[in-house]
Amino acid sequence: MLRLCGRHLGSVKSASHVYELRTYVVAPEKYDSFHQLSMKYMPQRPRIGICQGCWTVQLGGVNQYIQIWRYENLKHRYDCRKQLEQDHEWLRTYVKPADDMMISKSNTLLRLIYREGNASTQSYKYLMQVSPHKEVELSGPSAILAATFQVVVGEEEGKYIHLVKGHKLDDVIPVTPTLGCSSKIMGPVRWSSTMNCLWR
Repeated sequence: MLRLCGRHLGSVKSASHVYELRTYVVAPEKYDSFHQLSMKYMPQRPRIGICQGCWTVQLGGVNQYIQIWRYENLKHRYDCRKQLEQDHEWLRTYVKPADDMMISKSNTLLRLIYREGNASTQSYKYLMQVSPHKEVELSGPSAILAATFQVVVGEEEGKYIHLVKGHKLDDVIPVTPTLGCSSKIMGPVRWSSTMNCLWR
């Protein structure tokens, strides 16, 4: 049974925060090496910025990693990025080796429209859907709307990004594909709990 789910901006307490969606496309022949490098070093990443979620894309994209970061404002983001750039050990052990494995990197600035109240304490499967619609249809019984964002800067400006989670993969897959939408099925990375990610 489909359930139409939408939330109002008024339900968000921290609407002033800004969110950054980062997408990494890894060279196919370097994917396993990148995964091992990230498994080793991402849990040791300097505690700068707040990672809300980190996923590998299973369907809707190939060799992709996706992250969502939260900042107080754009100045806070700038300060965090600058701090990381000045951490020479982090650059040497992770950033430079990881960059050599990338095909492309992109980012998008988001505004939070809705977010569920609690952090995920169990492992979920995720759907990330880019949509012109503020509401999203939830399909399976375990599907929960984790968050809705609006794209402020970057590709798909003005559109919404819905993050849906569920215990079963089939529960998050759209039953009725919607024209004008694009979706990715994702799984959280193993180190997301170590980084205290909101969505795991």
